[in-house]
Amino acid sequence: MNGKVIIISFGLREGALKWMQETQCPFDMLLDAGRKVYHAFGLKRSVYKVWGVAAMVYYAEQMMEGKPLPKPYENIHDDTKQMGGDFILDKEGRAKFLYPSKTSSDRPDISVLLDVLKVTKILIFRS
Repeated sequence: MNGKVIIISFGLREGALKWMQETQCPFDMLLDAGRKVYHAFGLKRSVYKVWGVAAMVYYAEQMMEGKPLPKPYENIHDDTKQMGGDFILDKEGRAKFLYPSKTSSDRPDISVLLDVLKVTKILIFRS
């Protein structure tokens, strides 16, 4: 692949480092505490979209499958209402794929991302 995946966190450094360690994420992470990137991509905060019916159904399905659910970190209070997304930029910084999440569990299918990656040299942001 002729690109680089970058995870962007809008939360606290301590929480981001803990998440990186727990998930064994192999990618670089940038912290955007001022949420400049967050706002540039039009991401929003939403109680309903984060904790709405779609999210509850997702969590119920995960529980039924015996999958562990994420737990909040003790003494780390990040913004639980922020929405994420997946974005692919080319090496000149032009947007090739924009996917702001509609709910907290909404992410594009990996095959869609891979198709975009096949056609351009890119930089991927996942928040």
